[in-house]
Amino acid sequence: MSQPQLDQNTIDAMFSRGAKSGEILPVDFANRSSITPEQMQVLLSLNAQFSQSLSVNLSSWLGANIKLAMMSAERCMYPSMLDMLDLPQSYFAQLRFRSPDARALVSLDLALVEPVVHLGLGGAIDSAPTQPSNREPTQIDVAIMEILLESIANEMNRMWGPFGLQAGYEARVLPSSVQRVFPATEYVLCFTYEIQIGNTQGVMQVALATAIASMLLRGVGGRTTDRVQPPATRHMLQNRLEQIGFRTTLRLPHFKVRASEIVNLAPGAILRSSLPRNTPAIFTLPGGPTWDAAPAVSDGRIAAKLLKLQTPRNLQG
Repeated sequence: MSQPQLDQNTIDAMFSRGAKSGEILPVDFANRSSITPEQMQVLLSLNAQFSQSLSVNLSSWLGANIKLAMMSAERCMYPSMLDMLDLPQSYFAQLRFRSPDARALVSLDLALVEPVVHLGLGGAIDSAPTQPSNREPTQIDVAIMEILLESIANEMNRMWGPFGLQAGYEARVLPSSVQRVFPATEYVLCFTYEIQIGNTQGVMQVALATAIASMLLRGVGGRTTDRVQPPATRHMLQNRLEQIGFRTTLRLPHFKVRASEIVNLAPGAILRSSLPRNTPAIFTLPGGPTWDAAPAVSDGRIAAKLLKLQTPRNLQG
């Protein structure tokens, strides 16, 4: 049986009816809520701590100076992220979040893998390879990379823990399978980091699933970039600040003197005031409170016995 033939006029009429009735609508998958400047500020602050902590831990483990810094954070469709990667020259691994149950994909330049393996096996930084070889990663390579990825997951948990997010290393992902980690319509949150190991530089990317990204950005939106110090740190800072000296003043209240008395002032002269003998002095701290005080002597030093805190009304009077 022959197939029906549609001419161009018939096709145009079909699409015209669909557009008018609202049955056909364009879909812009990139039109999602993006990262606000406020959210970006919090993400930068959190990632600065993450980068510093991970750099210290990796440097201690590998016995070399490892530097890590975040380069960017953006939301994009998963295929767009993959388009920016050289898949054959990348090492991929999958992390799994527990609540919500979702994935994260970590990608590392292969140029970083061999120095990590070399140092992880006890090699010296001066003899670490600077160019990736074309060989497939061995079981030893994968085992050492698992240690690296578990360290990354642990530091991520410290960073995202306040938002209720916890992840763990799950498995290596082959380049041939990486396109199936997320659906093509997944809108991921992608963090890009630059890593330097000796003379070798490379890029690491962490892509979070939509469910994780949405939960994270909601939490970030309710926070500020103000850091709250741990109690032990606050106590240490308070103790140190208490040892800092400040210039203070202990003086009598204002009183009038004759101009002739000022002209005749000389060392040893006595300048009489009209103030009663029991008038308290004034103790002041620049930018701080003002007290009525009694001058005293303690251990051979001039001291002040604080009597009463002055109110703004007293000061004006």
